[in-house]
Formats: sequence, C-alpha cells, structure tokens
Amino acid sequence: MIALGREKGFTLIEMLISICIMAIAFAGLATMQIACINGNAIAGNLTDGITLAQDYVEYLNSLDIDDPQLDDVNTGNNGSLTTADLDNPGTYDFIETGIDGQGEAGGMYTRICNVSAIDTPVGGAKTVVAIVIWKNHRVSVSSIIGET
Repeated sequence: MIALGREKGFTLIEMLISICIMAIAFAGLATMQIACINGNAIAGNLTDGITLAQDYVEYLNSLDIDDPQLDDVNTGNNGSLTTADLDNPGTYDFIETGIDGQGEAGGMYTRICNVSAIDTPVGGAKTVVAIVIWKNHRVSVSSIIGET
C-alpha cells in the first residue's frame, strides 16, 4: 500500500487563474502594440507630407523669380496663402492630386502651391506656400523667394 503524502504541483483552479491573468496581460500588450503600429503609420505619413511640401518649396526656390511656374495665377488668394479649398480652384495656384510619398502618381497625397504677387512681403520678392493634404491631415511649408 502506498502512503498518500503531500503532493507537489498546482491544482486545476490555480492553473485556470494563472491562465486568465496571462490572457489579460497579453490583451493589454496587444492593444499597446496596435497603438504603436498606428502611431508609426501616422508619423510616416506626416514625414512624407512634410517632405513633399519641403521638396516643392526647394524646387521653387531654385527657379528664377520671373519663371512662369512662379506666376501668381490667382491673385485673390494672396490674403491667405495657407488656406486652400480643394473644391474651389480660386484658392490655389497649382494642384497635384493622387501622388505618393515620392511625388509619383498613385498615392493619397494632394499637393497645392500658392504664390503671392511680386513685391510680397518686400520689393522684388514672392512668398510661396506648399500645402500637402491627405485624409484628415494637412501640412504647409512656406518660403520667400527673392531676386538674385
């Protein structure tokens, strides 16, 4: 006959409780991971938007002030260069739709450019603003281009 003594190990209830605690912990970690992934995606989109705007402003800065691409097509928008309504062409001078993060076709970004009239803000200068819009986000970069 075998003598029954104190058995070592865990009971079924102890195992079930530990599994429940681990499941709750892993659910919290999964939620944090999803939030991090979403945050990284938003940061990547923001970086692409700022880069698209900055690249275009740098391109405009490389042009001569008399270049036709720096013509103020819509003088009515000079009071508010950073405001652009996609549905109202009178609020911007140039638009590019459906571009990706490298400025190529096939993306979610819309790039808008506004150019002020000559002598704004000072004589012999123009203010240019590049606005990039996607989903519910918008970034803008501005610069003053002067005669060289």
